[in-house]
Amino acid sequence: MISWREAAWAAVQRRADHNGWVTRAELIDTELPRIISEVGSEGATPAQTLSRVLQELRDAGVIIFDGQGRYRLAAGVADEPLEQAIATEALALRKTRIGQGPFRTALLARWQGRCPLTGIVEPELLRASHIIPWNRCESDGERVDPENGLLLSALWDAAFDRGLVSFGDDGVALVSSRLSGASLAVLRASGEGVLGQLSAGNRSRLRWHREEHRIS
Repeated sequence: MISWREAAWAAVQRRADHNGWVTRAELIDTELPRIISEVGSEGATPAQTLSRVLQELRDAGVIIFDGQGRYRLAAGVADEPLEQAIATEALALRKTRIGQGPFRTALLARWQGRCPLTGIVEPELLRASHIIPWNRCESDGERVDPENGLLLSALWDAAFDRGLVSFGDDGVALVSSRLSGASLAVLRASGEGVLGQLSAGNRSRLRWHREEHRIS
């Protein structure tokens, strides 16, 4: 017998092989009976158990949730056993945190220490935002490449990170239909400038971000 985490990880690996993304509902419909058989225990609420385990795998960084009900495998660990995948992601996270200082310093210099959308200059309120998230990058170099970064205020960073906003090639903010009118009003009240000075590397990654979060 194997653990719920191992069985759920294998299920996501199988389904992601077919279409890249898989929803919780798809996992319940197509994989839950097999998971129960592999674990050897159904439990009182197997669907809820699966949801809890998926959250644990998200917390470990080995699967990604897109905020729209879909899951996929993190880059670079798709073919690894679960414990090896967790170790790989933990090491990558440590390397990213070590590199975050130079990454942030480079972005502060690039954007003159200012969020271009809000004009905020206090370092405590600025975030070095990855365009392609660190756990979707194909290499450690990409994770610390300033071309894969923006300098945003904490509020805009949170919205960008969750795919609630993105930016066009001209630097104008684009808004997801998932963002409520009230939240949009708060964002706009904090300032809605334009991301000027976008490089070709920024633009190519922003195109990835828009496609990933279905924002146009």
